[in-house]
Parts: sequence; C-alpha cells; structure tokens
Amino acid sequence: MRFDSIKSRLMLMTLICVVGMTLLVLNQHVFTKHLFKLHEQHNLLLHLEQELLQLRRHEKDFLLRHQMDYYHRFTARSERFAQDLVRLSPLLEDYALPVEQTGVLAQSMDDYQRLFQKVVTLQSQIGLTRQSGLQGKLTEIETSMERDAFFDYGKPAYQQKVILQLATRNYLLTHEGFYRQTVAQALEQLRQSAAISNNKAAGVLIDHYASNFNQLSEAIFSMGLSHNEGLRGEFRHQAHDVEDKLNSIEVALQPLIEAQQQQVRVYSLSIAAATSLALILLLVKSFATFHRAFANFVMFFYRCKRQYQKIDTRQLGFAEFKSLAELANEMVESRRDIEKKLAKAEAKLEEHNTPAN
Repeated sequence: MRFDSIKSRLMLMTLICVVGMTLLVLNQHVFTKHLFKLHEQHNLLLHLEQELLQLRRHEKDFLLRHQMDYYHRFTARSERFAQDLVRLSPLLEDYALPVEQTGVLAQSMDDYQRLFQKVVTLQSQIGLTRQSGLQGKLTEIETSMERDAFFDYGKPAYQQKVILQLATRNYLLTHEGFYRQTVAQALEQLRQSAAISNNKAAGVLIDHYASNFNQLSEAIFSMGLSHNEGLRGEFRHQAHDVEDKLNSIEVALQPLIEAQQQQVRVYSLSIAAATSLALILLLVKSFATFHRAFANFVMFFYRCKRQYQKIDTRQLGFAEFKSLAELANEMVESRRDIEKKLAKAEAKLEEHNTPAN
C-alpha cells in the first residue's frame, strides 16, 4: 500500500497512535502483573516481620510476668507464621529467588519455638509464681519451719532463718553469687545449731531446704543469670537469627522490585518516544509535501495568466493534488483547443470577407 494521499497519511498516523497506545497498555498490564506479585511477596514479608515482632512481644511478656497465656499466644501466632511462610515459597520460586532461604528460615523458626518451649518448661520448674515449682517448695519448707519450735522467735535459729530467707529473696531477685554464698553459710549455721540441739526434725527441714535451693539455683543458672547467658541467651540469639534470615529474604527481593520498576519506566518511555518520533517524522514529511504541492498550484495559476503551461503531477506528492492537477491540465488543454478552433474560425471568416470586398 502506497501512502501518497492525505487519507492514507491520516490513516497511518491513526495506526501509529493505536499501535503505540496498545503497546503502552500491554506493557503496563504485563509489568503491573509482575509488580503486583512482587509487592504481594513484599507485603507478605512485612506481615511476617509484624508477626515476628508480636512473637517477641509475647516472649518478653512471658519472661516478665510468667503467665502461660502469653505462651499460648506465642504458640498460636507461630503456627500462623509457619503457614504464611509456606505461602511465600512458591512466590519466590516464580522469580528464581533463593527458595532455600525460606527452608533455612523455617528451620530457624522451629529452633526458636523449641528453645522457647524449653524456656517455658524450665521457668515452670523454677516456678511461675511464689507458690509453684521449686519456689513453691521452698515456701512450703519455710512454712514448716515457722511451725517448728526450733525456729521460734527469740531462739538462736530464728535469726539465722531470717538471714536465710532474706538471702534467698535477694538471690531470686538479683541472681548474684554473693547471696547464694550467704544462703549456703546460713544453712551451714542452721545445721550446726540443729546438730547441737540434737533436733532431727529441724535438720531434715534444713536439708530439704538446701536440696531445693540447690536445684533452684542450678535451674536459674541454666536459665541464665543475665539475658545474654544460659538458655535465655541462646533463645535470644536464635530470635535474632530468625530476624536476620527474614531480613535477608527482603534484601534479596528488594533489588528485583526496583529492577522491575526501572524496566517498566524504560519500556514505557521507549514506546512513547518511538511513537512520538514516528508521528513527528510523518507530520514533518506530510507538511513538506503539502507545502510543495500548494506552491506548485500557486505557480500554475500564476503562469496560466500568461501562457498555457501544464502542471507537473510528479511534483505534487499527494494523490488528491495529482487528481486536481490532471483536471487542471485537461482544462488548460481544452481551453487551448477552443482557442485554436476559434482562431481557425476567425481565419476562415476573414478569407470569406476578403473576396466580397
């Protein structure tokens, strides 16, 4: 198809516009779909981060208040975290991201849950309240001591018992070795006093107290004398490991999102630039052709006043102008023929009039 007419040029411009807009729409549709999936992954990662923050909150609430309700909340939320993590793996696989990172994260999360269960079990052994666990047993022994006449007020063992109880309370609050030594010294003094008094019942209570306190101090040591030691330190380190692995997945995903966004911008600008350039070139060429054809028509009519000169259709460009030029050339030729016939008729008339004169 030759684009040598105004109609065909307009159709070509329309076609370029339609093609350009279609490509832009397709480009936006395809890449928006990809970006939507990537943002879905990113939103899921953000949701996992929020879930992890809530897990850390339940963990700290349990360690602070020693209430099993926080453990149950932790368990329920960790199950939802695992379900969301299962949803994340297929999305990562679609974009050739390291899917094994989700497996590593899942294993780290399992270790985190397992260590928290150990913390809960050990804390239950120590005692969730003063009346439970090893703390509860110590309280029961102290109650039994108060009923024994050996520890009555005013007797030598009473002061040693008060020192023992104060040292025990301070150790439970501060976990300092000084108070543990004070407890051991107070127990030893009470044993000596019971031995001197030959009070076997008091000696049995003192031995039970010493045995339970030793178990309690060992459990506290296993739990950790500070938040970075023992089972608490291991558990805290594992929580940070889960956070790091979750952040590593987000770090791996973020460049892909940025690359997709950049690709959308590049493709959209390229399509728009190519469409605009094609339209500009076509408009410039069409304008030049139109201007040249119009100038030829003006010259044609100007020359027609003085001479019968035909217009050159090859210089007009547009088919519509060529058709007009052909009609104008026919008009010139017809006028020339008429004038020739008129000249011949005048010549004959003159010849006829001459003999008569």
